[in-house]
Amino acid sequence: MDRILITGALGQLGIEFIDHFKKLNSFVLATDIKNPKEKLSCEFELANVLDKDKMDSLVKKYNINVIYHLVAILSANGEKDPFISWKLNMNSFQNIAQISIENKIKKIFWPSSIAIFGTESNLNFVSQNPLMNPTTIYGITKLAGEKLMEYYFNKFGLDIRSLRYPGIISTKTVPGGGTTDYVIEMLNAAKKGNDYVCFLSENTELPMMYIDDAINSAVKLMSVSRKDLSISSSYNITGFSITPKQLLNEMSNNGFEFKVHYEPDFRQQIADTWPKTIDDSLSTRDWGWKPKFGLKESLNKTLN
Repeated sequence: MDRILITGALGQLGIEFIDHFKKLNSFVLATDIKNPKEKLSCEFELANVLDKDKMDSLVKKYNINVIYHLVAILSANGEKDPFISWKLNMNSFQNIAQISIENKIKKIFWPSSIAIFGTESNLNFVSQNPLMNPTTIYGITKLAGEKLMEYYFNKFGLDIRSLRYPGIISTKTVPGGGTTDYVIEMLNAAKKGNDYVCFLSENTELPMMYIDDAINSAVKLMSVSRKDLSISSSYNITGFSITPKQLLNEMSNNGFEFKVHYEPDFRQQIADTWPKTIDDSLSTRDWGWKPKFGLKESLNKTLN
């Protein structure tokens, strides 16, 4: 039986993973640096993943054998203090890797991001292994993590699996400081009947994914045999691509009447180095990936 540790468990992905594994009656230990506002449906420990000894003791105490390591400072927030971002993103990764090697953890899931790409990556349709020149500290840490994944697998046999997530659409948690947060912010504004000031230009196309697809894809990836995986870093994955203008039009078609004003800020420069669409055919070939949610289906779930 899997005994699962989720770090950064109170974030956008963590809450959804907890709900998913609860339905399967799996054992889950959630950790975060703050206490949950509501009681969780699993074990919870207040812990900072930068405290290696604390995390190691929790792995031993709860007999953990699978880890979902979700801790990260995201793209936009990361630019506010790149030194802190590097420390948290990379030192937490290293701690989890070392703990996993020492405790013989059988599998780790660690999310990467489309932020690893850059202007040399053919942004109109990004392949699995293009030239990568990330322009944010977040993207740099994710690319470094991917290289470490390959290294630790080859040197220690450490089984870390990863997806290069696009923007994730979910309204259960507040936006976490990412460059694709405009989607969630626009949805929340529409629900409240408020106008919205968008920090990206109206025709900025970026790949997105509904939260259910994000969770199910990770669980699917974690369930297949390692021998079926052709790469040791992170898999490209996507759901659909949209612009703020397309999102507004689709929401208008759903009966929401509100205005959007476009005032691009520093996040526009980040978005301009990210893919418009993504080639995720390797995920389809290796482990059967297929998204269930397009834009219409995603909005139906979030607006109703």
